[in-house]
Amino acid sequence: MISLLLLDLDGVIVFEMAPPYVKKLELVLLHDLLVNALEALGVPVVVLTHRSRAEAAVILDSAGLRKGVAGLMAAEDILSAAFAYGTPWQLLRKGLRKSWALPAIERRYQVDRKNMAFIDDRLDNIQDLVGSGVGIALHAPSGIDGDGSLISFDFGQIVHVLRDCHNDSAPRIVSIVPRLVAQSEWYRTGINTGSFAMSPFNRLRLFGRSLRNLLWGRPID
Repeated sequence: MISLLLLDLDGVIVFEMAPPYVKKLELVLLHDLLVNALEALGVPVVVLTHRSRAEAAVILDSAGLRKGVAGLMAAEDILSAAFAYGTPWQLLRKGLRKSWALPAIERRYQVDRKNMAFIDDRLDNIQDLVGSGVGIALHAPSGIDGDGSLISFDFGQIVHVLRDCHNDSAPRIVSIVPRLVAQSEWYRTGINTGSFAMSPFNRLRLFGRSLRNLLWGRPID
């Protein structure tokens, strides 16, 4: 039984558009009335993101979700959990994987990871958390179509999938049916996170990624 939902931000809640589709970097909301959809799930929702806490706060505010989620595990929290439950060498080898946060989330919310669901647009994150014991992961379609439409999904699908995943034979990775969102349907915010791109924390992450890629040729997160 799913008792907690882990929710990514980029490609799931928002898409940060760049020129030439917009004049300047801008967050576009992918869903309307999302607070209502999250309430319909009937379980606590915790944001799990590689964004910094400052960036995540901007995104949650733009989506009207600051008070609509039970908690936030941002990049700093994942890093803290990695040091608490691993070693610096493991962190350097594996990178800032979201699975580092699972023990901290289990302790904080008193929910076993097998009873958690996870939504993300990146398959590597999906495989990471399912491989670490998360009960079910939903792979969100995300991107830009050839005509400039956003590739997203209907959040109502999430409610139906999670309600139907109570048996042990249910697939652990589910691909969400894509939906095209034309430019005329975009929920534009006029907000971006560009000012945080070169923050000290993001500079440190970039250095770590580059070092890991140099040493082992690993894709950067």
